[in-house]
Amino acid sequence: MNQPNNPYAAPQTNLVESPGVEKLEGWSSGRLQLLGYLNLVSALGSVLVLGLALAAGFLEDASLKSLGDWLSPALTLLGCYLLIQLKLLAEQRFAAQQLHKPVWAVVLCGLLLMLLNLLWGDAATGEMGWRMFSYLGVIAGYGALLAWLGFRLRQVQNVYPAFRLMAWLELVGGLMLLTVILLVLAMLPLIGASVAMVWVFFRAAAEQRRQAE
Repeated sequence: MNQPNNPYAAPQTNLVESPGVEKLEGWSSGRLQLLGYLNLVSALGSVLVLGLALAAGFLEDASLKSLGDWLSPALTLLGCYLLIQLKLLAEQRFAAQQLHKPVWAVVLCGLLLMLLNLLWGDAATGEMGWRMFSYLGVIAGYGALLAWLGFRLRQVQNVYPAFRLMAWLELVGGLMLLTVILLVLAMLPLIGASVAMVWVFFRAAAEQRRQAE
């Protein structure tokens, strides 16, 4: 047992000091909270679109399908914006590296899927043909890109637990989407990733609020 005045005792200091959280320039707590609420809207909207699609198929109600077709592009644009904001936050808060390429690849592929839905509509999945195979190929590619993004997010160090959970859900959802067969089930972990992103922004907002006090 080391005594307080023992000159041979090892110094009682941490080998790795935990630096305090610095105030993020350009990121107010209000802005981060708004992004968190927008993520919540995105997650709830995705649940609504999925529910409308299932209900429209079961009830054969064209009005439900039309509502889902109208909401889907808006949610895609919102999701792309929020993903870019997450990238910027992760790069500044966690010194995240190598997120640029996967994030922009996911954004561009998501916009491509939205465009194909608007141009082809039911023809994309209605009949066997080049449109169906092209559309399913883009979906599989989108799943691969989401898995790549999830893998890169997992490599970011010293993150919030919600950030780590979000990375895993993106990875799992992307791999499920890659199979195409699990397309509908893949929405569950991907929606879960959106919910986890809500808490990432809220946690960052709380840190900024404490720094401002």
